[in-house]
Amino acid sequence: MQEIKADFDRELFLRIRTIMILRVVMLTGFVGLALTLQQRGGFIGPVVPLSVVLGAAYFLTLVYVLFYKYCRRLYWVASVQSVGDLLIVSGLLYATGGIDSPLSFLYLFVIIATSALLPRAASFLVASGASIIYGLLVDLQYFDLIEPVSLFAEAHVSFESGFGFYIIALNIASFYAVAYLASILSHRLRLIKEELALKDIDLQELQEFNQKIIQNMGNGLLATDQEGRVTSINRAGEETLGCRSVDVMAMHCYEVLPLPGLEDLIRSSRSVSFPLELLGKFMRRDGQEIFVRAKVSRLEEHEDPESGKGFIVVFEDQTAMSEMQEKISQAEQMAAVGRMSAGLAHEIRNPLASLSGSIQVLNEGLKLDAVYQKLMGIVITETERLNSIVSDFLNYSQPPKNRKSRININTLVQDVIILMKNSVDYRPAIQITWDRLESGSFVMADGLQIRQILWNLCINALHAMKDEGELRISLQWTKNFKVYKQSTIKEGLLLSIKDTGCGIPKEQLKSIYDPFYTTKDDGVGLGLATVYQIVQQAGGTIEVESEPGEGTLFRVFLPMSRAANKAGGDKNVQSLASTSETH
Repeated sequence: MQEIKADFDRELFLRIRTIMILRVVMLTGFVGLALTLQQRGGFIGPVVPLSVVLGAAYFLTLVYVLFYKYCRRLYWVASVQSVGDLLIVSGLLYATGGIDSPLSFLYLFVIIATSALLPRAASFLVASGASIIYGLLVDLQYFDLIEPVSLFAEAHVSFESGFGFYIIALNIASFYAVAYLASILSHRLRLIKEELALKDIDLQELQEFNQKIIQNMGNGLLATDQEGRVTSINRAGEETLGCRSVDVMAMHCYEVLPLPGLEDLIRSSRSVSFPLELLGKFMRRDGQEIFVRAKVSRLEEHEDPESGKGFIVVFEDQTAMSEMQEKISQAEQMAAVGRMSAGLAHEIRNPLASLSGSIQVLNEGLKLDAVYQKLMGIVITETERLNSIVSDFLNYSQPPKNRKSRININTLVQDVIILMKNSVDYRPAIQITWDRLESGSFVMADGLQIRQILWNLCINALHAMKDEGELRISLQWTKNFKVYKQSTIKEGLLLSIKDTGCGIPKEQLKSIYDPFYTTKDDGVGLGLATVYQIVQQAGGTIEVESEPGEGTLFRVFLPMSRAANKAGGDKNVQSLASTSETH
């Protein structure tokens, strides 16, 4: 409603200015007409009174301009003009013969102008004012109390025959008739404008609402003209394509969204039945590869559906879904391999145990020379390595058992660090740094599984750093952990392991969790596969970021709950490590 009121105030402002301009034009024309008649001898009386009235009219117009400029109450300005115009017209009647003047019709213009500026009641008030002033002027003239200036010789109204009263009644009736008709027209015009203003507001609100819906859609939306040139794109579309709307306007949609088949679809649209779905991968402008699903529809005319105004492309970034599907497929593959490994490991382990035991007995009982003794040692070592591989198979193939207990995660990390420092893969030039949990170090979890995750990831980091580098381990509690553009509301522990090793090439990142995939000469390829399996079965997630030559960062999120601390429960941890400790 405030907008409607502002619109009407603006319109009233313009109307007042228009009437002021018309007033000046009419006065100027009247002056020109009077001068012409005077030169031709059309006036029989003095023109001084008429000149005074016209001068007063110009002066009042100047007063109106000042009111118009400085007074913000427009209805007051309009009211002052209506009253002033009544006085101007009355003065003109007096200066041109009173009842004999042919200018009584000017009252009608004042009434019409008032109906255009003020409410309906004001039109009748001005009509009444015109009637009173005109009747008073005629009465004063009838009783010879005033003597209007007669400029025109032809007309002389006689009161004796009653014609004068007829003229008075006719003028007054015309005043009220014009007031009635003009007020009705003005009132209806105002009502129509109010309705149009309300409809316009509703239309604007509907357009804004539709625009908000489009801009806040979760999917990208791209609209084009008949030639496939982009006319609009929403916010989700900008984020998905990595561009700004101002940069892609008027470009062909298949240049902005280079899906396979989109260009042929747009060019041969008349022979295609819509809507159609397209799938494909392409490189964004920032170099990131994304997988997009798009549905293309024709923007049709109601009269002729075959001749559309353009095209609508609704698209969605399904890169995360594609990656999740790949991971599901990978998990199914790992499960199948695991089942095969379990059966194979059981078949190998039993005879392997007999073979190992027999060789050890022979080694102890036989007196062999140095060459054969060395060969016997190699057999025993390789038998133990084969037994270790079989054990890894069994650990990988067997589903982890739920052995949750109350453990101190700080102590567990400290134990793994001690084991690493005493392993053959550790070099003194490697610096191990870790950030312990200051609070909430007691958790309800399977300590063996967490130890397995830490050990496998840290050993891989030591292998990647070779002779020197830095290994950093950090722990923190977190919520709403973001995984592949989705968030989990679960609370859990975020474990980060970062090294400064050789890094992992981008083309190998998708395969590092595959069973038996390894780049090491003496590796089996079950370390990261085991970690991935434990994390997945725990309902967590694992992410990796790596740059060749700079290092690798693994982030493991494990949903778990905190356990209440016991008195003195952290003493052992305090004695082993500080808040941020370097080994």
